[in-house]
Amino acid sequence: MIQGEITWFEIPVSDLDRAMKFYSNVLSIKMEKTIFIDKEYAIFNKDKGSLKGVLALKENHQPCHGIVLFFYTVDLSESMKAVEVSGGKIIISKTLLKKKASGGAMTISNNLIDGNIGYYAEIIDSEGNQICLYSNS
Repeated sequence: MIQGEITWFEIPVSDLDRAMKFYSNVLSIKMEKTIFIDKEYAIFNKDKGSLKGVLALKENHQPCHGIVLFFYTVDLSESMKAVEVSGGKIIISKTLLKKKASGGAMTISNNLIDGNIGYYAEIIDSEGNQICLYSNS
């Protein structure tokens, strides 16, 4: 690991099953439930080399709009269809990431996420947390 590198994330939820269904549907992934130190979690990705994280069941969870996580999805349009069907809300629909040039014009440019041209959408998950979806298509 590198000093200062993000190594883990937890998304607080009040209903773990509902949140697992939401993220499984929107991201087209499988999640696995587990218990650590008497707390229930759902694991996102256990592949070596990827950022690790979980949905964490929290008592008295209050949704917030603080740090925003970007989740990669192969097909952003398909993921967007699953958002509202799975209990979420779309805040900003699929948007091409653009850079403001020195003259003020907006240009299509390689982005800071992966150095490619990409799209994002801002959504509220089934638990009230604000997240973003990211794709190159």
